[in-house]
Amino acid sequence: MDCARTRQLAQAYVDRELDLTATLALEEHLAACGDCRAHHEALRRVRAAVSAGIGFEPAPAELRQRITRQVCGQAPCEQRWWQRPASWLAVPAALMLVFATVFASLSYQQWAATGEERIVYHINESTNPATALRNLANHVESNPHLKAVVVAHNKGVDFLLAGARDADSGELFENSVAKLRARGVDFRVCGNTLARRAISPAAVIPEATLVPSGVAEIGRLQVKEHYVYMQL
Repeated sequence: MDCARTRQLAQAYVDRELDLTATLALEEHLAACGDCRAHHEALRRVRAAVSAGIGFEPAPAELRQRITRQVCGQAPCEQRWWQRPASWLAVPAALMLVFATVFASLSYQQWAATGEERIVYHINESTNPATALRNLANHVESNPHLKAVVVAHNKGVDFLLAGARDADSGELFENSVAKLRARGVDFRVCGNTLARRAISPAAVIPEATLVPSGVAEIGRLQVKEHYVYMQL
């Protein structure tokens, strides 16, 4: 992805409206391009400021009543759905949809009770690794059948480097990673990121393993091993 395409998709990326393929491609470009990274950071700050300044005020009840009266006064009243013959044609299809939904729900519940839930967690930033690890620990605690893989690339690899500490508590991230690793969570580090940032593989903590490409690993886990994607 080049700079022009990155700028074109920047707003959608900040708003989390891109699909996984476009997101990963754009993030790879941001990691290598300082100008586009600065542009993205400016958009992110604007979005955060706007979000913080927007309040929510529920509409008064009388406003809804006035709108309803005005609409009813301008448009003829429609027949109730059961009074329209064509509506009955949709009833069998609607019932089939309901039965299919219930069957799918019951099937999923049965699978979830005995099956293995597979999720690949993507970490590509270093701003909140402590929060990400806490959320992951909560997920592991709530689901004994969870099979989790954490794939880190770009700045997301920082917490998996030897000596990395939580800025608030001062604790080594390695301790939290070791506890999760003992519970079956795999941590994988993007080799392309280390090469691009001139980080020695020896700097990666023993609890994490090296993969050639973080993006390729996420794709492989989704396609080949049926993992669900989640970004932390």
